[in-house]
Amino acid sequence: MARTVTGRFPAARVLGVVVASALIGMIVAVPAEASGTLVRTAVAAPGADPSKASSDVDPSSGSPGSAVTAADVCPAGWSTETTVWFGPPRVDTGILNPRRDDGCTLLDVVWRAEPFDTHGQFVATVDRATREFRRLGLLDAGEARTIRSAAARSAVGGPADDSFTNTCTDRVALTFDDGPSFYRARTLAILREKQVPATFFDVGMRIDANSQLAEFERREGHLVLNHTYEHPNLNEVTLPRLRAELRATEKALDRARVERPFAGMRPPFLAANAQVRAELAQLGFTVIGGDIDAADWLPDRSAEQLRADIAAGIADGRRNVFLHDGPIDTVAGRELMKALPQIIDDIRAAGLCFGTFDSTGAIVADRYVSSGEAIPSVVNAVPYLPLMFGGGLPPEPYKIITPTPIAPGPISRATTTATTATTATRSMSSAAGAASNGCPNGWSSEGTVWFGPPRVDTGITNPEGPDGCTLLDRVWEREPFATHGAFVSAVRAAADEFVAAGLLSRPEQARIVSAAARTHVGGPRDTSVPNSCDRRLAIQFDDGPSHYRTETLRILREKQVTGVFMDTGTRVKANPQFARFQLAEGHKLLNHTYSHANLNEVLASEGPDGVRREITAAEATFAAVGAPISFKGIRPPFGAANAQVRQIVADMGYTAYMTRIGTDDWVPDRTPQEISDAIVEQLHPGAIISLHDGPYDTPAGRGTNGGLALLIDAARERGYCFGTVDHHGDVVADRLIPTDQPIPVVENPVPYAPLIFPGEPPHPYVILD
Repeated sequence: MARTVTGRFPAARVLGVVVASALIGMIVAVPAEASGTLVRTAVAAPGADPSKASSDVDPSSGSPGSAVTAADVCPAGWSTETTVWFGPPRVDTGILNPRRDDGCTLLDVVWRAEPFDTHGQFVATVDRATREFRRLGLLDAGEARTIRSAAARSAVGGPADDSFTNTCTDRVALTFDDGPSFYRARTLAILREKQVPATFFDVGMRIDANSQLAEFERREGHLVLNHTYEHPNLNEVTLPRLRAELRATEKALDRARVERPFAGMRPPFLAANAQVRAELAQLGFTVIGGDIDAADWLPDRSAEQLRADIAAGIADGRRNVFLHDGPIDTVAGRELMKALPQIIDDIRAAGLCFGTFDSTGAIVADRYVSSGEAIPSVVNAVPYLPLMFGGGLPPEPYKIITPTPIAPGPISRATTTATTATTATRSMSSAAGAASNGCPNGWSSEGTVWFGPPRVDTGITNPEGPDGCTLLDRVWEREPFATHGAFVSAVRAAADEFVAAGLLSRPEQARIVSAAARTHVGGPRDTSVPNSCDRRLAIQFDDGPSHYRTETLRILREKQVTGVFMDTGTRVKANPQFARFQLAEGHKLLNHTYSHANLNEVLASEGPDGVRREITAAEATFAAVGAPISFKGIRPPFGAANAQVRQIVADMGYTAYMTRIGTDDWVPDRTPQEISDAIVEQLHPGAIISLHDGPYDTPAGRGTNGGLALLIDAARERGYCFGTVDHHGDVVADRLIPTDQPIPVVENPVPYAPLIFPGEPPHPYVILD
């Protein structure tokens, strides 16, 4: 579809506009010359038949996939894919938002009661909602208590609550493509002032240049998704190039520590033909279009015209506002910055409120709760327009504004060096014990600062000093604490040290000390096991879950050790209660393929797509049961991964955990002591211990669980402590804070041995019922 330009622009600019139109291709909201109506193009969601993508989008729909059924009495409400959280300040329970049969979720029930006159009124509202959802069997007693506690710790309804009411049944999504450019800081400041959650479709090359902006966007509560790496027209590139563009951007987002609740993207220029849509669906991406385009990317569009065009789209029933931060390193950005506050005010004056997206592409409820951190600026300017004009300088009037680099304000971690240097630092293997790292196998700088029991998470990224020691390393190296006061004092001293180094702001320091004070650490109710040392191990379990998993989890809870579970998709699908519990308990959940396939053999018989299917099918299964993998980590079954398989895995953004120490615990006649002794002999700092929950549907499981308890005790006697793994493949610090949830049991047994031995397995692999 081509953009209509005749009769719209001054004659002297027609040529430039035609070039820009062909290249920028804003095809979703095209003004019709006579009627003023809009022509809309929908992009099929993953799993949909690409041939059925329709241009007839329901005007009441926020985007494709957001149609509301008659049974849903809470349209455009809170998604069941989010967790239950309240704020300000943001307190997240980690519990998935439950939904009643009528379509209303717990958060819908809570927030439709606002505004709250007092904090007590808010807490009472949450109490009533949790009791109702518990009666319906949608929450258990522990979850209800956790939710009520989170509400009580927030400031909602009290004198410190400065949040805007954001309850309505008609929501607008503000989206920004192509950034971050040097206007992004101003955009973020406006959104903070107006308390509007937004969705940013950022470009990988610009994320790499200014990762501090993308990282901040997510911490501030905005949704950050994929817009390719170099902004190509996907209809004009090969499928391998398309895949490379998406994967490179996912890696850039990972490097910037941007968490995504789902794999979402918007095609540059909204260019996505049937073949492109099918490929994006195969890659697992939710494709999100846009249906109000004010052409803010044109330099001659005034703020008044932008405001009028968006108001007209809203009046026409469209809700997905399509703005840009790509060409706003040109003069076009100035007008958008003038118009944006007025656009937000106009939308609210029309009785609408703001939201983001879920994995179906529907616009769903959200609330803005500021992080309180300083908004960073661009450090490394990356012009966008030359990419569209074949390199070199763009034609008039697309004059590029090149800003003077400004160091960012204080954020949770200083980000003033080039991305390559940062990546190199992050990739440093703690197991290698580099000379500059004073805290090998310590707390990751990619996690957040949290304490427990009970677990209180600040949401502030754990800052790291030049010696490789993070704030959490400095805190926990002082344990055991004689009193709770001694613990809080240790946290305050460590935070002061990082403030003095410019790695924390004063508001962040105050939040960290407040979080420490709300825990039981060092007090009479502190039941945690000391877990500080520089000889750290991680324990990994392959192939489950089987019916022995309950006992494994009980041992880990009793010993307070976090596990890394490499689970198979078939077994997760059969018993999803384990995956959900493991994440809630603080364990890591990673990928072990869907059917425990030998990937070398899959490659030989089905080609690269077969390998990708095994991996993506498992990943999709975990997400579908409400337990998405902790990050893109995989151990290929049997350790089978030749050079080509390893490259496929890497291209998908996965870290492959190939190195390990272990023993043949999967053999039924191995005793617990033999299993423990064989592993203890191989221990070294930074080791990943490999055990199994695959043949656990045979008598072998008893030996492994018995050996697990023995080796944990033996390792601690030798001065080792336990942690987990990060997405680089390193062993890093962690602490287990048990939940009060009951440990689940198998409901649908899925034998594993037949996957290795088709038919009845040979003796002694007798399957236990």
